[in-house]
Amino acid sequence: AMSPNEITPSVHPELEAQMALYEEPRIITTLGHIHTAHCYTGSNCTLIEGDDACVLVDTLSGELPGDAAAADFKAITDKPIKAIIVTHFHNDHVSGIFSFVSKEQIESGEVQVIGQKELITNRRRDSGTLAPIRNRRGAFQFGAHLDFGVTGGYGSAVGAAPSRGKAGFVDPTHPFEGSVDLDIGGVKIQVIHVPSETDDQSVVWLPDEKVLISADAVQGMTFPNIYALRGTQFRNPMQWATGLDTLRDLNANILIPHHGPTVEGPDAVEELLSSYRDAIQYLHDQAIRWINKGYTWDELADKVTMPEHFLGHPWLNEFYGSYKHSVRNIYTGYIGWFQGDAAELDPHPWKERAERYVAAMGGRDAVLAQAQEAFDAGDYRWAMDIITWAVRADTNDMEVRALKAVSLRGWAYQQKNSTWRNWGLCQALELEDKLGDQLGASKMRPGQLLNYPVSGLLDLLGVRVIAEKALDTHLTIGFISTDTGDSHAIELRRSICQFHENLPQSCDVTLSFPRKFLIEWASGGASFDEGIESGTVTFEGNRDAVNSFFEKFEPMDGTGSFGMSVR
Repeated sequence: AMSPNEITPSVHPELEAQMALYEEPRIITTLGHIHTAHCYTGSNCTLIEGDDACVLVDTLSGELPGDAAAADFKAITDKPIKAIIVTHFHNDHVSGIFSFVSKEQIESGEVQVIGQKELITNRRRDSGTLAPIRNRRGAFQFGAHLDFGVTGGYGSAVGAAPSRGKAGFVDPTHPFEGSVDLDIGGVKIQVIHVPSETDDQSVVWLPDEKVLISADAVQGMTFPNIYALRGTQFRNPMQWATGLDTLRDLNANILIPHHGPTVEGPDAVEELLSSYRDAIQYLHDQAIRWINKGYTWDELADKVTMPEHFLGHPWLNEFYGSYKHSVRNIYTGYIGWFQGDAAELDPHPWKERAERYVAAMGGRDAVLAQAQEAFDAGDYRWAMDIITWAVRADTNDMEVRALKAVSLRGWAYQQKNSTWRNWGLCQALELEDKLGDQLGASKMRPGQLLNYPVSGLLDLLGVRVIAEKALDTHLTIGFISTDTGDSHAIELRRSICQFHENLPQSCDVTLSFPRKFLIEWASGGASFDEGIESGTVTFEGNRDAVNSFFEKFEPMDGTGSFGMSVR
């Protein structure tokens, strides 16, 4: 078996140079009263200082960078924050909120939280419904299992090395559609909904100063992620390009993105925005051109490449997004997964298919020898490709897993795309059984559930039904949150869960509890059975129905330990 020591750790020189731009945390002050926290983590946040109050735009990725930025803002001004604008739902922009304001300030109305209304739906989907897979794949995309440095992750090239700590989140207290005008501390502010990277993306426009805070409509000094490897809803490239045209029409003098440095001067801003949108449209239009000629998504990855005039642009190098991994998203977004060959419709299951391929290639030892030969020749891409069949044929074969791992590592160290590097190195650790329980760390986080509505938490049950256990079940459970007054019901009817906004006439059992208990339960803490035993949960009706109901669901603390290579 190969050992990791047979690969010399390295970083692609262009990626190394890019990350060197983000080494020192600092506040960039624009026009004397607009302060951007840059390089505290992978994202930025901006404090707009008025005469007697401030507005904060975004909150960084968690408590560690949030606390550091908040202290540095306080050294500049002690004027109170009266509003927080959340530009979109992604964790790295919303999670540090409690470093800057308290939950009590928000609940009392002293601080308003402003965000586009779809932000709430998107948060519930990604941090609730899809939390297990999003958390697991997100850790691979961002290299969360890796130490930072030459041997491990090297950031994501859109900002400084990641820093997080405890995560918090608050739904907007003032959700809006279209746009909203604010006047806080004598500063006129427009928050404008500009669908682009996400469908809830908002930008912040200061009309008097002609300063544009572009959030993630500009994703940093890199070609953007038209598709994110962790998994995303379809990001329509032309929606993004059109959003950038909306920004161009503002004719800003200064652009403050929430990844990357501030850009000053109307010509520089226009050049950046137009090049950025043109690179996105080029990818889109050329992909459609070749799709219409019958090219499949695998073929597109080699056919549609970035043209020469964008290749050297400082904001378009493929450090984060890439044409190769984005073009497949365009195909599947418009056409779907089926590439047109009926052989794809009902192939043998992966394991059986892999066993047959390995046999056709001369057996396990022959495949191992071919992969070893490719590895020795430095052709890591082919080595990890061919050895994958042997891994899938027998996921317990640690010798073939070791060869795939070291091939992945060799390939990953050569990549300038940060997410490719991170993914390859994390997957190598998984193959070597070095991630332990981390693969199961996919539960929802209590700090992000603080103001999830009771209905939102209960609705998560629908995607956790163990269908095969509940084919003959029909139970209705009432849920009453004693301190918020919410009362809902879940009807489990032959393997589907129907959420009832109001309590029906009769329930098999009704459970009453403080909302805090529901948050604990949803993040993998106490079960309802334990809650009843401790007296935190009271019930009316059939006590036995509680157990027979909840045993039909996957546990709330994740969905078990599966990996990207190993099932």
